[in-house]
Amino acid sequence: MLVVAAAGGIAAGSDAVWTFDRDAAGKPPAGFTFRVARDAAQSLWVVQREGANGFLTHLGEPAGRGGFALAILDATARGATSASARTRLAGSAGTVGLAWRIQDGDNYYLARLDLQGDEQDVGFYRIVNGNRSRVEGEDDLELDPAAWHTLKIVQQEDQIRVYLGGIRVLSVRDRTFARPGAVGLWCTGDAVAHFDDVRVDERRGDR
Repeated sequence: MLVVAAAGGIAAGSDAVWTFDRDAAGKPPAGFTFRVARDAAQSLWVVQREGANGFLTHLGEPAGRGGFALAILDATARGATSASARTRLAGSAGTVGLAWRIQDGDNYYLARLDLQGDEQDVGFYRIVNGNRSRVEGEDDLELDPAAWHTLKIVQQEDQIRVYLGGIRVLSVRDRTFARPGAVGLWCTGDAVAHFDDVRVDERRGDR
């Protein structure tokens, strides 16, 4: 396994982890492309620390509500079969997610976690030409909205599985994005969101 602070490549049949522990606090990490959509305000992504632990933070603005922000890993393997990230909301607004099969900033799959309000849910979406469509979801979650939660996706051909905290919550089939694509971190433009321990894996199976 290759462990890197931020940017890094993946050899075929291996995996990599982005920990952000060696990145300078207060600055965006290298190796990412940052995008916004739906007229969101320009997003600000920086590395922050709690003790020795570093993590990537999206500093959301209320004006960004309704828009989306993406931090796309530049050097991830385009044929990744699984990806995961620890996520946490630091404010009272917004949702977070994990994106993959990213063709560009307007076309990708998304596993989105919404812990705001009384109706918490995790959903699988496809974003086509910037338009978001919900394909499947699981609601009635009972999670601490201020805690870290791990989202993971596994895709083998058109079979897609979404995991939350190591438990499979969704299983769907979709052929919209048959071509390989990049992996990224996603949140709404108003979210103050934290991301850590981002893992991208080319090996097959539910690892």
